[in-house]
Amino acid sequence: MRVLAEALVLFSVVSVVTPGFQFRSRNISDTTVSKHCSLGEFTSKAECKLLQYQLNCRIGLVNNWLRGIKREITHLRLVDWSGECLNVARLQYHFPELIFLELINSTSLRSFKGHFTALNKIEKLVVHGLEALWEIPPEVMVEMQALREMDLRGNMLRHIKSPLLTKLNKLERVYLAGNSWDCSDGGLDWLAMESENGTIRRKIVDYDDLVCHQQLYRGKPLNKVMDIIRTMRQTCPEPCVCTMTHVVSDPSGAVIPLITVDCSNKDLEVPPATLPPGATTLRLEGNKLNTIRAIVHNPQYRVLTDLYLDNNSISAVKELEGTEWFSNFRVLSLRGNYLKQIPVYAFDKAFQLNNNLMHVFLGDNPWRCDCHYIPRFQSLLLKYRRVIRDLPDIKCSKSTDKKTSLAQISTIPLGNICGDDDVMPITPINIVNLVLLALILLVVGRFLYDWQTFKNTGQLPWLSSVLP
Repeated sequence: MRVLAEALVLFSVVSVVTPGFQFRSRNISDTTVSKHCSLGEFTSKAECKLLQYQLNCRIGLVNNWLRGIKREITHLRLVDWSGECLNVARLQYHFPELIFLELINSTSLRSFKGHFTALNKIEKLVVHGLEALWEIPPEVMVEMQALREMDLRGNMLRHIKSPLLTKLNKLERVYLAGNSWDCSDGGLDWLAMESENGTIRRKIVDYDDLVCHQQLYRGKPLNKVMDIIRTMRQTCPEPCVCTMTHVVSDPSGAVIPLITVDCSNKDLEVPPATLPPGATTLRLEGNKLNTIRAIVHNPQYRVLTDLYLDNNSISAVKELEGTEWFSNFRVLSLRGNYLKQIPVYAFDKAFQLNNNLMHVFLGDNPWRCDCHYIPRFQSLLLKYRRVIRDLPDIKCSKSTDKKTSLAQISTIPLGNICGDDDVMPITPINIVNLVLLALILLVVGRFLYDWQTFKNTGQLPWLSSVLP
């Protein structure tokens, strides 16, 4: 009975010292317990060397080091780990006194099993050369309260979530350079809301050396991209959503953002008064706007290149005439409004001067179809058919006239518009052309008259006789 009692006491002590793990014989290796993500999976190929308190292992861990608890090891270096998974819970169990842990060139490693508990004593963690690991889940490490330095340089990491850096109270230094960081939403964008002298930024020793690698921001300094994202989020007008769709560099190397402000379907009666610096696209589809006056006269809107005003209640755009924006825009969409006509001459002039022009959309409006307006409007549509992208949808308003009702304006015969009683419109251009034609005919007629007179009488024209 005494022997049995001592055995029970010993069992209780072991259970307290190693919580969370089942008691087992010291002679049973990790391989026999779990074949999936086992530390003993590569014992036959592993090579380990002990130097004082440092254990260096290649490919895997030798079976001898997986028998029981190795309290004498404070520094463990794992090189070329061959598995796709590493069981960190078992690692802590076998090496509970670790202070320094290194994972080097483990190109197959994709995930971790378990997590380090609050009992671990690791102060420095070094992870280099992991090509298959895109992210270290925070739950693996958030309880490492002794961790002071984390070196994650030279991997293929794309994402890192804030708890990995914010929940480690003793963490002093972090190295993150040499990774393929994703600067967009879901990547490192949470860093954008950290102030310039914020706690996390100060911990990232090489913050100014980090580079964005995903397609939109490839090669751009992460710190500059984060500053732009922070400014964008702070200045984005309610209730709109702002997104940095791209960044470019000017000849001096300065990073220039291209930002889309999406205010579509927000029941807005007026456009937002302010826009983030660098806003190039504004989407105002599906609102209750009835004029573009506030857009034209707002200085912040001059930098916009793409403006989408579809499905509003806009009935006139004469305010565009003569504005700087109208000569430099790239995309203008006015589909689904109440437009009956536009200032054709102003549009023609602006389109000729605009070297940035790419797309214009005018469809699904109730266009006026009469002999005074349609010939000029149809001429404009055909002249700029390469940029006016929705010609089939630009139709006459619905009416009782079967010849014009919902007819495509770019293809409608003018005879269907202008009857025998209609007078074709005389535009300023036509008036100038008629005056020039009359002057040319006058000069030619006078020349022929003087030539005939000289031939018959030999008398020079009157103008020649008075010239010195």
